Amino acid sequence: MRKAAVMIGFGAFFLTLALLMRFYAYPKLAVIPSDQNTQQTVTDDHASYFDADTVKPGSGKIITKATVVANKEMTKKASKELGRDVIVIDQWQTTDNVNDKGQTASPPMDASTQQYAVDKSSGEAVKWSGNMLDGKPTNYEGQTIKFPFQVDKNKTYRYWDSTLGKAFPMKYAGSEDIKGLKTYKFTQTIPKTKFTTMDVPGEVFGLPKGSKLADRYYTNDRTVWVEPETGVMMKLQEKQHQTLEVPNAKPVDAMPTTSTMTDETIKKNVDDYKTKSSQLKILRLWAPLLLGLLGLFALLLGLFVSLRAGRERRAARHERRDEREVDEVRHDDDSTLVFGDHPHSRGAHSADERGQY
Repeated sequence: MRKAAVMIGFGAFFLTLALLMRFYAYPKLAVIPSDQNTQQTVTDDHASYFDADTVKPGSGKIITKATVVANKEMTKKASKELGRDVIVIDQWQTTDNVNDKGQTASPPMDASTQQYAVDKSSGEAVKWSGNMLDGKPTNYEGQTIKFPFQVDKNKTYRYWDSTLGKAFPMKYAGSEDIKGLKTYKFTQTIPKTKFTTMDVPGEVFGLPKGSKLADRYYTNDRTVWVEPETGVMMKLQEKQHQTLEVPNAKPVDAMPTTSTMTDETIKKNVDDYKTKSSQLKILRLWAPLLLGLLGLFALLLGLFVSLRAGRERRAARHERRDEREVDEVRHDDDSTLVFGDHPHSRGAHSADERGQY
């Protein structure tokens, strides 16, 4: 019985540990870290663009840098206001052309600042009074800096586009290895949309001199490669096409470009999250599964030992009872011989007595 109790105890312990790993430890660790601080770099070595510095079309390398930092103070404030566990992200992004000397101009071609709250587990934007895009209150929606943990390739996600200030559908388009790491590829198409107006010299459109108020349009075919366990983007590519348009003139390309994350950025992403992905999968799946099987085996073995021990005890009791019954029968027989005459003795005695008479 002692062995059975020990085995059952170990089985219960392993099963409890498996449940704690899956439903307590994993949800605690599968969140955006509170010390989030990353920089992503995207480039196109052969871009065409409207150069605001020279006020005419240009070409060459452009570089976009996005810095993402968790704001701990605002995170506490937003979590308290919303009554849920969120994280507030501060994001700065600049895009600029690079001259022949490898230097970027000042000011940049494009720049933006953002602050928004996201769910720590899903990475999805959360409605909050402090959400801002370039200092203006903005209703953020969809995925922003990452996808959910355990990405579902059968689901259509909504991914935020900061140029237009809204989210668009993004769908699974296959799996692909990025530097030895399996990723899910998602694609998004943003239709041609006007997003701003700007003063442009009429000569840019082949019109007489003078400033023209031009509409600026934007389309984008965006592709992201997502590590499915963590939901972190390993690689990003954007095929943007921006145009400047005025009535009675041919549209002018403002920025036709295919920008892709640099190899250094991709390598750093893979190096940072390859191990984290494996650790999370072990914690979510393999460790609970192994401990659960060990626990179940120990429980069943303990029950088997307990049942066998019970059968052995019952068999021993029956054997002892049978032995007692045999002893009692023998005892009764011995009592008859002591206190009564043996049948043959009585017969012989009677014959002797008859012979005497």
